[in-house]
Amino acid sequence: MTKLQPSLMEATRALANCAGAAGFNFGEDTALVAVQHMLWQTIDLFEAIVSLGIKRENIFALGKVYSNSPVVIGALRDQGITIVESTAPAPGEYKPCFIRDVERLWEVVAGTLARRNIKRILVLDDGGRCISLMPNELSRKYQVAGVEQTSFGMFLFEENPPPFAVVSWARAAVKLHIGGPIFSHCLLLKLESRILGGKLLRNDNVGVIGLGSIGSAMANLLARQHNDVVFYDPDPQLQIPSYLHERISRVDSLEELMLRSNYVFGCSGRQPFKDRWPVKYRPGIKLFSASAGDQEFNPIIKDLTGTRDFTLTPHAWDIHAQHGPSGPISIAYQGYPYNFVSRDIEAVPTAVVQVETGGLLASLLQARMYLSLCEAGRAQNNGIQRTSPEAQRFVYQTWLTAMKGRRIDLHQVYGFDPSVLEATRRLWWFSTHSEPHSAETNVIAENLMARIVEGSNASLFGNKRQLEPDLCSF
Repeated sequence: MTKLQPSLMEATRALANCAGAAGFNFGEDTALVAVQHMLWQTIDLFEAIVSLGIKRENIFALGKVYSNSPVVIGALRDQGITIVESTAPAPGEYKPCFIRDVERLWEVVAGTLARRNIKRILVLDDGGRCISLMPNELSRKYQVAGVEQTSFGMFLFEENPPPFAVVSWARAAVKLHIGGPIFSHCLLLKLESRILGGKLLRNDNVGVIGLGSIGSAMANLLARQHNDVVFYDPDPQLQIPSYLHERISRVDSLEELMLRSNYVFGCSGRQPFKDRWPVKYRPGIKLFSASAGDQEFNPIIKDLTGTRDFTLTPHAWDIHAQHGPSGPISIAYQGYPYNFVSRDIEAVPTAVVQVETGGLLASLLQARMYLSLCEAGRAQNNGIQRTSPEAQRFVYQTWLTAMKGRRIDLHQVYGFDPSVLEATRRLWWFSTHSEPHSAETNVIAENLMARIVEGSNASLFGNKRQLEPDLCSF
């Protein structure tokens, strides 16, 4: 079996070094409970966390069945980290299986920590379930703060606010505007490699559901390959990025999109077909998800499992039905995000996706410092916090230098809008494009993060923010 050697990428190493130099330490009385893709980037993240004071035996993690690498899981277990097994669900049954897995994760955590001297828990979540399903007795016993990394998780929190403070990496400027093109490019490459035999997807009719960060990036990549791209998004106030004007067309309904497309990419991060299926579609249509879990096409999957010729391709997990409501229809990779289809140690090259890993580390640092403020009575342990703009800029610039060192042309390879790359030169861009906005977040925690990455050289933005105590949440 392949052995992975622990190492840190440039972004995580630089941030960990800054935190260590500033005297930061998570503390041996802190535990980490995480839902993470079991990929090499997770080894990178956990190594950085361990270097800053969390014991390996106090890290508990659950992967996702569609992105688990057995090699990575084995390497993490060899290091003393607890990895809970993931359940392989039947088509369309991901959500209930995953919820049971999360509940089992918390059972393991509760039983283990009862025998240890732990005062606080940091929850690193992917999809909101780990945070929302934390047992009440644990949230009463320990100080807890979380980090959420997906828009789907934030959508869940809109309906049911989390019981403790959560730092929203999911809505950070870097996550939204830098991560989108990277993940979309990876997904498109996987499709072209595995479905089209290495040929480009071009001169075809393609639909995109949801024009958020992933959807916009996907539409851009598809349009530059001369596809006829249509999109559907229910938000009437949606602002179409300027670089997509006159290159893609909006349709008024999911049905119109499905009738006009041979390929459809689900990028909404929600459940667009809930209570809307069946709709008419073009026979032979192929559906690909860019969202976590199987929620993009879940109602379609459940309906197709009842057809007489429903098939699930072994290993590839592709769903085919010749007799769907409007004829033949296929759903790639059981409706899971297609960029993970290889189930290798990497979905995106670890050196490239380190901008995401560094952002998660920054968010965890901030969550830990926010807990310190709560423990000192200087903040209330509730609400959604944005990831510090200064920390985002630090991670981004470190990543940008690493990409230049590898001679990666971000515009040519990933389709980054040059105006966005130019805008990132200014700190205000990271603030303006992150949620929640400053009046809704904790200023002191952000200032503490700024001191870690900037030292004594406080930015003008940081200085201005310090003069606005009315923005504090206490």
